[in-house]
Amino acid sequence: MQPTHPTFTTGRTSRRLSDDDKAAVLAAVAAFTLPATLPPVLELELGIGNGAAMAARARANPQRFYLGSDVYLNGLAQAARAAQGLDNVALTNLDARDLLATLPPSSVQRVVVPHPDPWPKASHHKRRLVQPAFLSACARVLQPGGELWVVTDWPDYAFHTLAMLYHHPLLPLHQTTEAAGRCKVKPAGAGAAPLGPQALAQPPAWWVPTKYQQKAAALGREAWFIQAVRRG
Repeated sequence: MQPTHPTFTTGRTSRRLSDDDKAAVLAAVAAFTLPATLPPVLELELGIGNGAAMAARARANPQRFYLGSDVYLNGLAQAARAAQGLDNVALTNLDARDLLATLPPSSVQRVVVPHPDPWPKASHHKRRLVQPAFLSACARVLQPGGELWVVTDWPDYAFHTLAMLYHHPLLPLHQTTEAAGRCKVKPAGAGAAPLGPQALAQPPAWWVPTKYQQKAAALGREAWFIQAVRRG
C-alpha cells in the first residue's frame, strides 16, 4: 500500500528489487498478521529496520505481541526472516501514520520509534516523523499509562522531540520530569542515578540495541531514549 501522505518521512522504500522480488517480500510479510482480536499487550514499533532487535524482544517476551512496520522493503525481507517461528509478531509495510490510523483507540501498550530519519537540514525538518499530528495519533492508540519511546542518535532530533512533547497535552515527558526532581537532591556515591539530560542516555531494561544503533555508536554517536507516558 502506498502512503496517503504527501510528505515522506523516510528517504527510501526499496533498493534494487524487481517487481517479482517486491511481491515476494510482501507475501512473506503478509504471513505475519495481527490476530482478529487484538492482544491485550500490544507493542507497536514504527521503523523496524531489519527487525532483528524487535524479534529478539519478542522471543524474550512471549506474553507480549509485537507489531512492526517499515516502508523499506529490503529491511522487511530481513525482518520476516528474523521473525520466523514467532507467533507473537506481525509485520506491515504501511507508513507509520497510516498504520496508526487503522488501530482502535487505547489498543497499544507501547509505541517505539527507533532512530527515525533525522532530516538534519532545516528545510527538511517538515519531513521528520515526530510532529504534533503524529504525537496525537500515538496518544489516540495508546492505553492510559501507555508508553511512547523515541530513540535517536542525533542530538538535534532529540531536542526537536523534547520540544514537540513538551507542548503535547496527552504525552507528558516521563524521564525529564523525574530527572528534574532528582536534581533537587545531591547524588550519593558513584552508583547514584544520573541527573538531568544524562537520564536520557540510559536505555530501558527491555531495550535490545539495533544494528543501526551499533553502527552509530561505532562512529561516536550515542543514543538518546526519550519517553512520554499517556495521560489517563
